[in-house]
Amino acid sequence: MWIDSVVSDDILLRQGKYVQTCAHLEKMLWYILFDANGYDTANDEDVHAALSQRKVTTKLINGLRDAIEVGKVAFPDRVTALLDEVERDIDNRHMAVHGAWVTLPDGTLTCEYFKNFGSKKKPEWRAYSAPISAEQIDVALAAADRLLGEAIKTWTAICDQRDASRATTAGIKAQY
Repeated sequence: MWIDSVVSDDILLRQGKYVQTCAHLEKMLWYILFDANGYDTANDEDVHAALSQRKVTTKLINGLRDAIEVGKVAFPDRVTALLDEVERDIDNRHMAVHGAWVTLPDGTLTCEYFKNFGSKKKPEWRAYSAPISAEQIDVALAAADRLLGEAIKTWTAICDQRDASRATTAGIKAQY
């Protein structure tokens, strides 16, 4: 493949792991939002209804923050911590997914992509290029993996709490 001439297999593997780790992190956050909004992740119609609203990371973050604010999200402190870190690292995710990676003849790895240096209302799109080391990729990958682990633990705790609540409700109903 042509890409093999500009980026090593090792970097492509790390990038792929990072991108997929972030994708699974986002999936867990969507599940938490689904739960907050009363959607059943096992119900295709609920999932379609939720995702057809627009599957964009910033809307996901805003939706979760809104749900936290009105008390719909279980373990809000844990979810807020996840969202804060996702927001801090959003440019890394954009670069990993949308950037054009190149290994220069001197061995330096760069990523070139277009970035909005303005606001949504007054965008200032410019080409952006940043040198990146293999160590920086490893640090980003480890951070994404840690975040995914926290998101999975939080989602599991939400499910356990919901299931315990249902069992309690069923037990109360059975008494009457």
